[in-house]
Amino acid sequence: MDKDIQDRRPVRTRHARWATTFAQRLQRAGATPNGISVASMVFALLAAICFVCAFRTDEPLLTRLAMLGAIIGIQGRLLCNLFDGMVAVEGKLRSAVGALYNDMPDRISDSLILLGTGYGLTALLTGPTLGWAAALLAMMTAYIRLLGGSCGVPQTFSGPMAKQHRMALLTLAAAVTLLMPDWGQTLLTTALWLIIVGNVLTCIQRTRIITVALRKELSPDV
Repeated sequence: MDKDIQDRRPVRTRHARWATTFAQRLQRAGATPNGISVASMVFALLAAICFVCAFRTDEPLLTRLAMLGAIIGIQGRLLCNLFDGMVAVEGKLRSAVGALYNDMPDRISDSLILLGTGYGLTALLTGPTLGWAAALLAMMTAYIRLLGGSCGVPQTFSGPMAKQHRMALLTLAAAVTLLMPDWGQTLLTTALWLIIVGNVLTCIQRTRIITVALRKELSPDV
């Protein structure tokens, strides 16, 4: 099996009919995998701006609109992450720099969204610190995954706070804020803390998985 395909993040949605159809339409429209990857950062920037601006107003309607924009940005980013791989692999449009475009925009997108969330917590002096902690730990989870790959073992995408889990949690917090804007900062603060703790656990779990795999390679009979 091709190593790039073997190291793809397992996503059940990839096999859904609507996803396959939309990916084919993107390909026919001339979209390239690398272009879709770049678009994911644009959606992430939208989410970050919305999070930063959400609580800088006393008008609940504006907070709700900002949360809606954040949700659109997060989900748009995730859809781009889905379709860039589908157009590249299933659409046979893989390029020599595809691996670079596949991973680097993800790291930038994670950082934008998590930092935007932290800097948007105007009621909390440590909001930016939480955002930085979450962003750096998210990058650490990816570093450990890629480190395992560089050591020759299959990349592990396990949680409990992998990319899709982080984005799902922030989406949930933003969605609840749509209904209860006064609770928004509390919800997003809680989400960042859960992401931080979950990222630490994810780093530990991925390191253990890689360690076990490397030891088995060295002593296959153990």
